[in-house]
Amino acid sequence: MGQDPGFTVKPGELTAAGNNAVTVAGKVPEETAKLAEPSTKAAGGLAGWQSGAALTGCSSAWKTLLDGLSNDMKSAGGNLITCAQTYLNADHLPPPTAAPVSDPFDTKVVGVTGDHLTKDA
Repeated sequence: MGQDPGFTVKPGELTAAGNNAVTVAGKVPEETAKLAEPSTKAAGGLAGWQSGAALTGCSSAWKTLLDGLSNDMKSAGGNLITCAQTYLNADHLPPPTAAPVSDPFDTKVVGVTGDHLTKDA
């Protein structure tokens, strides 16, 4: 087995995917609004029939679900854009450093000598 190469992130591709998701999400409400008129006409033609009320309920439910999908897509797209920006920002940060921390309790580890703890301690 070779060494695990990890993974590579291409922020430009994340940004493009996010922008595409936001764009498509913005078009969904316009398209679902177009369903109202034909559905209303069809349901009106079925006045007095149970299928007319069912068609109205079904159309309403689909519009609600598709509008919710639009909101989810917009949110996911925005998250992809934010993620891409975070990767870009992280690439320009200096490497992290750890500052020494003093032990306020002056803890003593039994069986270990010296100024540092070993892996076996």
